[in-house]
Order: sequence, then C-alpha cells, then structure tokens
Amino acid sequence: MEIIKAFIVYLISYTFTYYSIKYSLSDHILISTMNIGISALVAASVTAFLSADLIKRKKNEI
Repeated sequence: MEIIKAFIVYLISYTFTYYSIKYSLSDHILISTMNIGISALVAASVTAFLSADLIKRKKNEI
C-alpha cells in the first residue's frame, strides 16, 4: 500500500512540475526534453523525501 501511495505522489508531483515548467518556458524541443528531466528529478526527490520520512516514523513506532 505504501508503494502505491509513493507512486501516486510521484505522478502528481511529476505532472505538476512538468506543466508548471512547460507553461513558463517556450515550446522548443530541447526545452521540452529538459522539462521532462527536471520534472522527473523533482518528482523522484519529493517521493524519496516522503518515503524517508515515512520510514523514520515507522522506526520510531517500533
């Protein structure tokens, strides 16, 4: 269940950052490729941060 929640957080943060960057920059192919990379990095880092926080909380409960 936690993996599904992390994946949903990843998708939401990916789409949010992708479209916010896309509408703030032009539609050039190089910039579109950069948008995808930046969005994936931001989404992965947000997911990793939330997963690490969840792991810390579970260790404190034990």
